[in-house]
Amino acid sequence: MYEASSVTVDPATLTSGADQAYFEGLMNGEVRLQSCKGCGKHHWPAVFHCPECGSWDHDWRPVSPEGTIYSWTRTWHSFGGLDAFNAPFVSVVVTLSQVPSVRLLGLLQGDKEGLTIGAPVVGAVHSVEFQGRTIPALSWSLV
Repeated sequence: MYEASSVTVDPATLTSGADQAYFEGLMNGEVRLQSCKGCGKHHWPAVFHCPECGSWDHDWRPVSPEGTIYSWTRTWHSFGGLDAFNAPFVSVVVTLSQVPSVRLLGLLQGDKEGLTIGAPVVGAVHSVEFQGRTIPALSWSLV
């Protein structure tokens, strides 16, 4: 499981701004999504200004990291900065059960038996080494 003390970066250095609260949530062991205070719509990627109602006010709410695989790919070759990811590795795009309009990306951990589009998964927050820094990450496991 994720230990916040293992992260060695300031979340502000992981982002261009609007999604900083997402990384702060990961550093606290939870997945948070942006929700517009004006219309309630969830946004991912995060935005400064709601394109639905025009509001500039947003909340960040914890969501359950459960969903289904929307898409996946297996990477057979390592490339720059991903030393912690032993090739081959599987990246998945997951549609969240709680917020079906949002899809999140992460690595698939554990057994790959049953890996198909639509397979149920559960997420976990952990840390990875990236270019000499320990950063928070979201990974997924088949249910």
